[in-house]
Amino acid sequence: MILVKTYENLPVDTNEIMRYMGCPTANTQTEELIKNCLSDCLGILKYKVCFDRFPISVSENSVKFPFAETSSASLAKHLYGFSEAVVFAATVGIELDRLIMKASRLSPSRAVCFQAIGAERIEALCDAFCGDLNFAVKSPRFSPGYGDFPLSFQTEIFKALDCPRKIGLSLNSALLMSPSKSVTAIVGIK
Repeated sequence: MILVKTYENLPVDTNEIMRYMGCPTANTQTEELIKNCLSDCLGILKYKVCFDRFPISVSENSVKFPFAETSSASLAKHLYGFSEAVVFAATVGIELDRLIMKASRLSPSRAVCFQAIGAERIEALCDAFCGDLNFAVKSPRFSPGYGDFPLSFQTEIFKALDCPRKIGLSLNSALLMSPSKSVTAIVGIK
């Protein structure tokens, strides 16, 4: 059964935002930019995750889910020893994409900052969700595109989780997600 979980007020790591911006050290101007951009976007983010738990069968070079099979030695190695997995999709919502688009026309530095905030926010959401998974043993998350795990497997995840209807997340023919600050991933569980 596909479940949806929402989050609010996830802690912000400004050091991570600076890292995504490519700033090794902060100065007053950068700190002020981050503060202003955070003020503009934190109230509009919609942290949503849809997920389900599936039995899996792992062989040397592939992983079989009830909804699809994928040839991936990387994923098989990652899930070796697991017989179940949580498959999830997460997003921070479309409003941040709108801020990025507007800023890209008016203020490139704000656009870069919003991009970095989005990257930090989606990672914070995935970390919070994976931290909430209550299993004795779980693997780190593994996403399509890692190693030899084909990015095209996202289409199978989208079908299995009904992402557009459940959390408003869509996938185009080029395998780009909208909203852009979104993730699909798999976590082995025991």
